[in-house]
Amino acid sequence: MRKILTFYRLPVFLFLAAALPAETLAYTPPLHPNLVAVDRQSRAVTFAAVVMAQKWQTHVAPMGRKAKDFDPDHWHLIISATQANPAVGRVPVFAAWASDEEISEALAALGARGEPFDKRSYSRRLDPDSPYPDRRPQGSPVAVYVTWEGLLGLTRTVEVNEFLENSTGKKLEPVYIGKQHPSHCIVCLYGCIGAICPNRSLTVRDYFDRGAEWRLRNGVLPEDGTRVLITLKLLD
Repeated sequence: MRKILTFYRLPVFLFLAAALPAETLAYTPPLHPNLVAVDRQSRAVTFAAVVMAQKWQTHVAPMGRKAKDFDPDHWHLIISATQANPAVGRVPVFAAWASDEEISEALAALGARGEPFDKRSYSRRLDPDSPYPDRRPQGSPVAVYVTWEGLLGLTRTVEVNEFLENSTGKKLEPVYIGKQHPSHCIVCLYGCIGAICPNRSLTVRDYFDRGAEWRLRNGVLPEDGTRVLITLKLLD
């Protein structure tokens, strides 16, 4: 397991950031691409990321059952920054500076547990007769919060469903299943085995056959390129 930096309260973490020169910290220390801050009392992990939301919103492809209609961009809420590549369909809402392995290990150390998720839930996605794409991941529920420095230097924090909405009216409900697939996805918008925290409210079938589509709510997130702090908090 790579090095994990432990903090017991996020306000202390933000205070440390505020105490350093702005040109040095850019609102992200003491985080580093290989560090995850752990709040054991709140059972939460925090890591730095960069906003790519507008690019994600405008990078749209058709949705459908056929392989050519697959739009992988709109599957990812958060992926590791090393894998954020528009050329191969890897445009997330946020690109994280920590790896999915580091975040998975940090959540597991706080007690997160997940059940094995059958890979056929995704690999049989184009088979209309298969029951697997209707399966939902099972694990510890996780809340997602995004924090950034806003107007006049004031800190703003929003929960994920404050800036995302789905065409079905359902909300994002991430659950922890851990690292079960050689992907670099941290939080997925659908029930996909590729993420350490997939969404249990919408299945792979909901995407391919039922047109469940995520969009941004206007005026909530900061502009692309803004550095933010993302917190994943265990809910049970």
